[in-house]
Amino acid sequence: MANYLSKTLVETHDCPPEQKLWRAVLNQALMDAFEVNTIWICDYEKKDVDNFFRTRTQEFDEICDQAGIDPTRLWRKVQRLKGIKAGFIMPYEKEKRTLSMFERFKRKRANYSTSHWRNAYVG
Repeated sequence: MANYLSKTLVETHDCPPEQKLWRAVLNQALMDAFEVNTIWICDYEKKDVDNFFRTRTQEFDEICDQAGIDPTRLWRKVQRLKGIKAGFIMPYEKEKRTLSMFERFKRKRANYSTSHWRNAYVG
């Protein structure tokens, strides 16, 4: 009975709120780096996020650790996607779908920015 209970507790255990927060931070950084964000960021923020994924730092590793993500694995995946985006690496089928999803997000963002009611009154 004790084994069943401990197994159940482990399977239904959610990650701590702090881990969810750091995963959200990484997710936003990735969205900014691959320009699939739903908000507009200024030039210096684009440079900051580009630098964050250009040179692996202790800060990157610490954020990944706080998020419960293997920093080496994430670093390799991000660098591979950057190489694919730049045209240096041929993508696998799964990566093609990911990049296709990025492009759909960009188009939706562009459509939203031109059709949003707030933009109709700017001039």
